[in-house]
Amino acid sequence: MTLSAASSGKLIVVCSQKGGIVKSQSTKEVAFDLRMMGFSVLEIDLDWTTGLTERTFPDELPLAIEREPLSHAFTPGEANAYQLFFPDTTITPIILPDGRHFIGATSELNEINYRNSDCMFDFRDRINELKTRYDFILADSAPSYSNVMIASHMSADYLIIPTLLEKQSRNAVGKQLTYMQKIKKNYNPALQFLGVYITQATVTNYNKPLKEGYLGQVETHNLLMLIEILESKGYSEEFILACISYMPSAAKEAIELGLTFHEYDPKCRPAVQYAEMTRKIVQLTGAQ
Repeated sequence: MTLSAASSGKLIVVCSQKGGIVKSQSTKEVAFDLRMMGFSVLEIDLDWTTGLTERTFPDELPLAIEREPLSHAFTPGEANAYQLFFPDTTITPIILPDGRHFIGATSELNEINYRNSDCMFDFRDRINELKTRYDFILADSAPSYSNVMIASHMSADYLIIPTLLEKQSRNAVGKQLTYMQKIKKNYNPALQFLGVYITQATVTNYNKPLKEGYLGQVETHNLLMLIEILESKGYSEEFILACISYMPSAAKEAIELGLTFHEYDPKCRPAVQYAEMTRKIVQLTGAQ
């Protein structure tokens, strides 16, 4: 599988037409690993359920995201994704301790879905400005066909889709690819599908091949069905980038502490697997 060889300023949208698939945490994992590899990275929470923001700031929302949280009026700060949908607002991302930059979200982001479609083009202009400042921008996009999701795809260089190995999640992959192809045709011909990755996989035998005993019987069936969905959209099973192991205790503690798996335990399997997938992403996007 070969993608374009451009080297910087790339927006990768993480999106699926289903929630609860570890989209926000996995966005954070990839962004962190990219930063540890030396790239300049911006994370943007484009989901009005604010999962990525809550995982990044589990204790208290910074005033840079909402200036007056106790006010009756909504007062978005300079690091609120809401500001990206207007042409003349000030955007100043928060700098996290490890060097990642961050633009968060509040539930008011959903209001963008009721605005005139011009806001999507304003968003694209703002993202193009930000691309000149970063090697990678990772956007955690909302799981619904909406102004916010369309805007993210209009501006993106790549789409990557997380999924669980169960019926609704794998079907959501097909739906997301259908939307991507529609937006690619009408708004963004340069948009490319980077791949899909499996989250929370229950591994039966690490010594077996992926399709032959690595997973349990039900998950293997869902994996084969996922491959059929990819093939129906014109993509081979090479577009399955990773199968991330599920470790319940590590996942629960890392998320509650607002940490990535690498920060929690760099030797645990999910940390190693996310790092391997991130290296593959770097290779596929041609980043140096």
